[in-house]
Amino acid sequence: MKNLQLSIPTHVIVLLFILGLTAVDNLGQQNLTAGTQVTNEESATRVNAFLSRWDKNDQPGCAVGAIKDGRLIYKRAFGMANLDYDVPNTTATLFNLASASKPFTAASIVLLAQQGKLSLDDDIRKYVPKIPDYGDTITIRHLLYHTSGIREYQALIIFGGLGADNAYTDKDVLNMLSRQKNISFKPGSKHQYSNSNYHLLGIIVARVSGKSLRAFADENIFKPLSMKNTMYFDNRSEVVKNRASGYVVGQGNRIRARSSLFDLVGGGGVLTTIEDLYLWDQNFYEQKVGNKEFVSLMTAPGTLNSGEKIDYAFGLFLNQYRGLPVFKHSGNMSGYRAQMFTFPQQKFTAIALCNNSAILPSVIVNKLADIYLDGQLKPDVPAEKKPAEALPPVIALSEKEAQRYAGVYASSESGAAFRLNLKDGKLVNSGLLKSEMPVLPIAENRFVMVAGADKYELTPVFDRSGRISEIKLIRNGEKPDVFVPVKPPLDSPQQLSEYAGTYHSDEFDADHKISLKGSNLVLQIGASFEAPLTAAYADTFTAAGGQINLSFTRDDKGTITGLVFNSALDEREVKGITFKRR
Repeated sequence: MKNLQLSIPTHVIVLLFILGLTAVDNLGQQNLTAGTQVTNEESATRVNAFLSRWDKNDQPGCAVGAIKDGRLIYKRAFGMANLDYDVPNTTATLFNLASASKPFTAASIVLLAQQGKLSLDDDIRKYVPKIPDYGDTITIRHLLYHTSGIREYQALIIFGGLGADNAYTDKDVLNMLSRQKNISFKPGSKHQYSNSNYHLLGIIVARVSGKSLRAFADENIFKPLSMKNTMYFDNRSEVVKNRASGYVVGQGNRIRARSSLFDLVGGGGVLTTIEDLYLWDQNFYEQKVGNKEFVSLMTAPGTLNSGEKIDYAFGLFLNQYRGLPVFKHSGNMSGYRAQMFTFPQQKFTAIALCNNSAILPSVIVNKLADIYLDGQLKPDVPAEKKPAEALPPVIALSEKEAQRYAGVYASSESGAAFRLNLKDGKLVNSGLLKSEMPVLPIAENRFVMVAGADKYELTPVFDRSGRISEIKLIRNGEKPDVFVPVKPPLDSPQQLSEYAGTYHSDEFDADHKISLKGSNLVLQIGASFEAPLTAAYADTFTAAGGQINLSFTRDDKGTITGLVFNSALDEREVKGITFKRR
């Protein structure tokens, strides 16, 4: 979900947001103008021309809007809301925001805090005691900023062998989370997006207010703002008038209807229209819901335990687009895609709500910004390539000396592994990237590898016996990753057969089956997930391009008794899940 398009230093983001957002009176006051002013009509003509590529009566489409200086200056819908009955999209069609619903969940929490019914620094177990005590307090604020470390429940569904489109209840999700014996990281130490955070916030709203999230948001946000066509969709059997159906459009223009049974709310689930989102947008400038402090809280960047600022506020990503501060959130689920993209200083917002998975709302809102803020944005030019860094001269290393470094090394932190071996008398690295890389000695016990613009430095560390105890690997001057020597993989067919079997996890409440097919091990999860395993080193295998890591455990007799499952699939960590062999 994290759709950040520019890589800029965090302190720059924070400074820009302090200038643009800390005082609501200053929101939008800086009207930066340059060049010849273009009329809204001329801009609309350019937008229409851009959108025309998707305007087809046999395809699902989108509703698009642009807001400037308090007015909805552009709105248009195209494509079909329902292909079965040839119903077109309109600007009054309801679309599912998916994860772009998170600002409304965050706003509900902020309103409860302002009503004195909770504190943002309350322990979440005060309201959801079923969540285990992990030794460190997880607060509501941690949930809001995605810094809790709580595992992504959608990953638990996938790795538990359950269907992503099956019907789940709040009780089902809570049961999944309550089985987890650990979290991914210490609360507040890291930002990692997890829908579990906002699902729990939705539960907290219900338990504190005594009303469902849907009812609370309707009473405290949607009705006060006259958002008459907006709701949290928390009942999958409910008939909703003017709702767009979601469609997945694949290769060859193959269209599949996505009749999702997913009606969990908090992390998603808001149905709304372009016109209603215009009313929500205006509340950031003239408050009918909340007050100035409400807006300040919603748009303030989070802070990690280290003091580092993150690029996420309360349900909003904080970023820059072509030199201007923005806040935004995107959504993607069951054929629906959405994005709301706000330039607070310019009082400009672009919105794209789609029921066609092949259309990227980010492309649309970026184009609207380019057109309506023409003359105020910095030129969108490719960054100049830095000249290649001159490397120190390579020193001579005999084959005997090079052999000293040969071996397999693994990182306990990332699970990655690589092999150093000799090829034509020279050291090469395999496993770190897709292809082999020469390992160049530039000083005693100091090596470099170069892959395109990336430079890797390797520094071996020796113990008292003269053996390598670890290799510190630094990529482009970043924090070093430490790799330690490990035994080579056991990968003959006879050795691989030893790993075959069925393994059970209480945390996933599921069995994972590992079987030998031909000369390869295969991991099977449920009925729909199957992936070949690649031997990384002794008793350790990877899958899904290295994003899944399985480390097998043995007893004192050397018999395999279980495994430890680690995944960083889709950048959402699920680490340290233990399985026992059946």
